[in-house]
Amino acid sequence: MQASILVAILLSLQMLTQSGNPLVGRWINEDKSRVIEFFTNGDTYDALIREADDKSLIGRKQIAGLTTKDGKSFRNGTLFLIRKGKSAKCSARLTNGQTLEITGSVGLLSKSQTWTKL
Repeated sequence: MQASILVAILLSLQMLTQSGNPLVGRWINEDKSRVIEFFTNGDTYDALIREADDKSLIGRKQIAGLTTKDGKSFRNGTLFLIRKGKSAKCSARLTNGQTLEITGSVGLLSKSQTWTKL
């Protein structure tokens, strides 16, 4: 009984500390094939795939190491291109609190997607 109360308190505290952070939470990609959940990892942000058309991707890390100074622009991250077995530099920009523009770059090539908050 006491252990379950302690777990509930700890989960509530974690939710309170992250609730004021607009990046933390679940996002869906443009083609609605994946739900990605951002969370804090120390001073950086990582994202795991929580739902996907390809079930083998669930639980895999999609993004790691994003940093921010203003809570709206994020940089210095790594985007994992899981199906290709490669990675790319990653940056992101919150546009209105409900949309997130993710950009992956390899050399001079870059591609952006807009994700929507769930």
